[in-house]
Amino acid sequence: MLISIRAWLCITAITIISGWSVAAIAETRTISAVIPWQGQGQIFQVSAGKLRFLGSLEGIMYVESAEGSMNEAFVRCPIVQNINLEDSTTSATGDCVIVAGPEDIAYAEITCDGVAGLCRGEFRFTGGAGRLEGIRGKGKMTVRSPLHALAGDLSGGVMIQAAAGILQMPELRVELP
Repeated sequence: MLISIRAWLCITAITIISGWSVAAIAETRTISAVIPWQGQGQIFQVSAGKLRFLGSLEGIMYVESAEGSMNEAFVRCPIVQNINLEDSTTSATGDCVIVAGPEDIAYAEITCDGVAGLCRGEFRFTGGAGRLEGIRGKGKMTVRSPLHALAGDLSGGVMIQAAAGILQMPELRVELP
């Protein structure tokens, strides 16, 4: 009986230590990232004074860590943006695919609310593949774009091919298992 209790205690201790080791391997850091982007899509009038942009943003994500090293990845985000021409407000949601290598992909969600030319919200990693499998994290983001000004002069159904802007995440918390 004493041997069984000691064996159980030993197995429990090994399990706890192994769990701590796995937790210690997880890397968490806060980075600064920026995505200069180009957008394309279509604008629809959805009611009096309200427009909806359905399209995508594409660009390169540049990441600067605290050590000063730069990393980059290709980003594509299909988005839906609502534009209120009466009070100059906007809101947007989207899902992003971030390709850092042939097999290294991260997925993220973006949401924001704001005014003409400026939308503030959250960028949140939802998963990944390859070296980025299990990625988690989030941070505040700011999106700046002249899309609101372009949209006000367009009729519903017009295709936009060259909208541009910048998405900034000054403190993005990233956790890799």
